[in-house]
Amino acid sequence: MLIAHGDDQYRFITQPDHAALAGQFAEHWGNETFERPEPFAAMTLVATTHDDGWWEYDRKPHLEDGDLVNFVSVPADEWVEFYDGGISSVAELNTYAGLLASMHGSGLRRRRYGLSTSWPDTQPAFEEFVAKEEERQTRLAGELMEADEDEEELSDEDMELLTALHKQGEPPERTTSRLWCNYELLQVWDVLSLILGTTESPDETTIEDVPTAPGEEVSITVRPVGDGEFELDPYPFDESPLTVSVAARVVPKGDYGTEDDFCRAYYAGEYETVEFTLHA
Repeated sequence: MLIAHGDDQYRFITQPDHAALAGQFAEHWGNETFERPEPFAAMTLVATTHDDGWWEYDRKPHLEDGDLVNFVSVPADEWVEFYDGGISSVAELNTYAGLLASMHGSGLRRRRYGLSTSWPDTQPAFEEFVAKEEERQTRLAGELMEADEDEEELSDEDMELLTALHKQGEPPERTTSRLWCNYELLQVWDVLSLILGTTESPDETTIEDVPTAPGEEVSITVRPVGDGEFELDPYPFDESPLTVSVAARVVPKGDYGTEDDFCRAYYAGEYETVEFTLHA
């Protein structure tokens, strides 16, 4: 879960709901500066479903030594199990979306394939997961190369990209692979959703490596300008202002003792829809 700590309350957003917010960004991405995502349906699908594996785990809040467990502190064995299942469910819906969901999962444990060089390298607990997902990516890519769906067909450059990611953990220099562009887009939508969801008062933030088209990138500044309102520069969406929303649950702070006590408080908490308005 994403947990925002207020003065007297917690605001919880489940990972699947956070992904649904990312899906809204995908639906509206594109204008004269930013190319519309292609293949559009598959990109919207993966943005919306890339965290579906969290459904069961996020049915309740978790405590460890009396502290709330947020999305970055989930035990490795549980994380691996539900990520594997979530990626499989996306791949069953659409092969191209499944390929990107798998790249997202393994990338989280490989410094996002060069986008987050300050992150730790693959930890032993995740090595087998990464190896299996990269095998899955090779298999799914092969299926796409043989498929008749022109819209989701991979290019030779896309295949060279996957080889480079698997061997060296980063893309070739100056790649114009659409698959890499789409992987970057998924990271951008994910990060923007995290910026809005992990705190009730976000600071001004810059998102790096934002593709405007394959091989072309800019940085986007996300600037708070009011209660739930943000200015994005440059602006990537097809309308301004754009209002998006996410489901959340609000729980008063207190001494709940056990995980069961907190679970009861969680489901007794107020369920609300949080809106964000984005401006050029």
